Amino acid sequence: MVSPVRIVKDAPERIAKVKGEDAMAVPAELKAVFAADTSDDAKMDALMKVLCDVLYCDRCLLFLRDPDSRKSRCTHGYQTDPSYALDRPDEGWAVEPESLVSDDPMFAEAMHNPEALYIDNIETASPDLVNAAYEREHFKHQALVHAPLQHDGKLYGILEPCTIEAPRQWTEADREAIAWTMKQLTPIAVAYVAANCH
Repeated sequence: MVSPVRIVKDAPERIAKVKGEDAMAVPAELKAVFAADTSDDAKMDALMKVLCDVLYCDRCLLFLRDPDSRKSRCTHGYQTDPSYALDRPDEGWAVEPESLVSDDPMFAEAMHNPEALYIDNIETASPDLVNAAYEREHFKHQALVHAPLQHDGKLYGILEPCTIEAPRQWTEADREAIAWTMKQLTPIAVAYVAANCH
């Protein structure tokens, strides 16, 4: 049975707001996350929910990694329904599987390409870029943004908003919000990895 596409009644108004010059192409609630006088950990925690709200997503995850030790972890996440949670035990900072680059073409791309990937439908995306079977098994999402957090040519993390119920088309407003967020989040992610990945 195909899951229905969620209808968001105020999406046009939100998109218009995002595109307005006064908003600098970034929703106010997203700016507020990084302007808040809170710890970096609290900022990243708050960001997950705000991105779900701003992008109308079902889930947002943040995977951070040490590019030298190759230890990684899903450090932060939020889902609009408990059933959307990532079905993976938190085993702390663990060395990535040797097969990750070959199993996950998007991860392989993120290792050398700092640009975010916008996947509208994992089932129809190019198999050179998306291993649909791998995505279904490990993440159970149908559409996603795969946004690498790179610093000095090294990959420190992946920001991953997604939809679970149905595919979706990522708008220009979504892309602007993600691009801005990546710039704000990357130095925070680098500092967090340095302080916490042992």
